Formats: sequence, C-alpha cells, structure tokens
Amino acid sequence: MKKNITKLLMGSISKDELIVLRKWLNDPENQSTLKAYIQDYHDLNLAVLKDIADEAYKKTVDQIERKEKPVESFAPHWIKYAAVAVLLIGLGIIFQQGFFSFQNDTLLVPQDEPITLQLDNGEIYTIDVSQSKEVRDSEGNILGKQKQHQLSYSQISDVEELTFNTLTIPYGKRFELVLSDGTLVHLNAGSSLRYPINFLSKGNREVYLSGEAYFDVAKDKSNPFVVNVDDLEVNVLGTEFNVSAYEEDSNIEVVLVEGAVSLSSNEASLRASTNLEPGQKGSFERTSNNMSIDQVNTSLYTSWREGHLVFRNLTFDQIMAKLERHYHIEIENENTELGKEVFNASFNDVKIEEVLSFFNDVHEINYKVKNNKVIIR
Repeated sequence: MKKNITKLLMGSISKDELIVLRKWLNDPENQSTLKAYIQDYHDLNLAVLKDIADEAYKKTVDQIERKEKPVESFAPHWIKYAAVAVLLIGLGIIFQQGFFSFQNDTLLVPQDEPITLQLDNGEIYTIDVSQSKEVRDSEGNILGKQKQHQLSYSQISDVEELTFNTLTIPYGKRFELVLSDGTLVHLNAGSSLRYPINFLSKGNREVYLSGEAYFDVAKDKSNPFVVNVDDLEVNVLGTEFNVSAYEEDSNIEVVLVEGAVSLSSNEASLRASTNLEPGQKGSFERTSNNMSIDQVNTSLYTSWREGHLVFRNLTFDQIMAKLERHYHIEIENENTELGKEVFNASFNDVKIEEVLSFFNDVHEINYKVKNNKVIIR
C-alpha cells in the first residue's frame, strides 16, 4: 500500500489504485500508518506545515470541488487524518491547475543544448530527439538506431577489441540508451556515459558514469556488469539500480531496486566490498571514503525518470543545484542562512516558476529574475 501512497503524492496514481487506497483508509489504524509513513518519507518541513496546513487544506478542497477531480469524494475523508500530507497533496493538484502564480513579471527562458554522441575517433554528433535514424561509426558501419529519445546499439559477434562511445546529456534533458547486451540505461540531466559499442564475449562489461543514471542490467552470470564512478565500482550480474554521482555532490549514492550489487572503492587500502539488498541505499563519502547503508523508499530516488522532482533532507543550496540541472537555468543564492536550511519536497511535472513560487509561499523567499537568472536574497 505504501507504493500507492507514494504514487498519490507523486501525482501518478490510477483511478483503480485510488479506490483501493480509499478502502484501506477506512480503517483508523491505517490512517495512523499513513500519517507516520508520510512523516518518515514525504514530509516537507513539519514546522512550516503546522502553520499553513489548514490554509493549504482549504485551498486543495476548493480546487477539487471547482474542477470536479476524480479524487473529490476521496480527499475530504482522509486528509484530516494526515495533516502533514496536506501541502504535498495540494502540490499535486494545485500546481497542475495553476493555483500559484509567479511573483515576477520577467519569465525565465531555459537554455537549450543538444544531446551529443562522441565516437571513438573524437568526432562529435548531435542527437535530434524529434528524429529517428541509423547510428554509424567513422567508417560508415551501422552501430545501431536512434528512435527519438532512445539510442539502441546492435550486438556484433566476435568482437576482439573494445571501441568506446560517450553519450552526454545536457542540463534540462533526459535520454535512454540500450547497450549492445540489452542493458537499458536512463540518463538524467547533466550526465554522461562512456561505454563500449560492443562488449567482449568474455570479461566484465564495464561502463563509466558521470552524473546520474538508472540501470536495468541484462543478466549474464559469466560477464558481470561494472559501473565505474570516480573511486567507486558498482558490480552486478543482472539487476535494477540507480547511481547518482554528480561532481558537485559530496556523496556517491547507489539505490538498489531489484537484485544485488556490491560496492567497492578503488583505493588500495579499501578494497573490501559492501553488498546492498533491495530497498537499500549505499552512500560513499568522497573525501573520507566512508560507506554507509540506509533503508529507503526507492521510488523517491528513481522517479526522476518520469520527470518528478523529489528532495529528501537536502539543504536549500543542494535543491537549487538540482533545479539548475533539471531546468537548465541559472540560480544565484545570496542568502547564506537559507542555503543551509534543510527541506523535503516533491513536485510533479511543474514549471520552474511554480517551484520557486512554492518556496516563496512557504518561506517568503525574496527573489527576482534578472538577465535570465534567478537571484535569491
């Protein structure tokens, strides 16, 4: 049932799932479970919620009644039992209806850079996601096909030497890659992956990641799949997991959805590996080389593939950095104290103006747009 709760808060729940959730919440014990779960996994900033929960609830219900949403008969029965969820549910409904308005007359225009593919000889090609075409190497040989937002490589037998390509995704975009072994890779904004156009018949299947990617690895017990990220190796046989390793982040995070992975440092003195189980997050601290493991709700770390933004225990400055990547805009925060404050929040396919308006609403953030840059004071 926790999966349905998460889908509701993310705005992706189906009508049938909503009916099941409503029946489940007829039990008072389940209502308490819901409240505790949201506090643990989806809280926004409980101190703020205490002040604005009533107002957010009223706005949400008014919006439901006015638009006659399918959740009209559902929301009033259970929101009162989970005050901490009020604002988040309000986000899922109110943002989609355009309730919040941008506090500045100057509109932001996100930058637009192309997705690029670098071949083994250094040649760089741009990828137009509106098109479908064949992908060829420097000699004109067909490597695979690009179909809009996905690039798929073909398997070539009897490969004796590895040849690498590098796919780079700019800020503001996402892309899918199917490797020659059938492994599916979802690449997030501001990421790049270096990979063989064909894997050898024997030996590890190794790729090199910068940024964030979700891997659905094709099973091959005799040839383990290895993701290299700076000083960390992620070793798998066949599984689904997310790796976040942006250069500006202090930690490399690996979240295991299915299967099993082991994490090991490339440092000679730290070669011992750490194994993860499904539902766990391994965090590797870059400077100290320390590894920690936490039990997590994996959907919070993988929902970016659907365009969702989920922030868990992040400082305001960390959130702004993620917003810059997601929307490909420039943000300058001049408020050092605000930059250190920790937030939790979820947004479902909304414009940057609406995200900023939300922070303005809950924290009275003073910001303006100048020369296509957001300046927070």
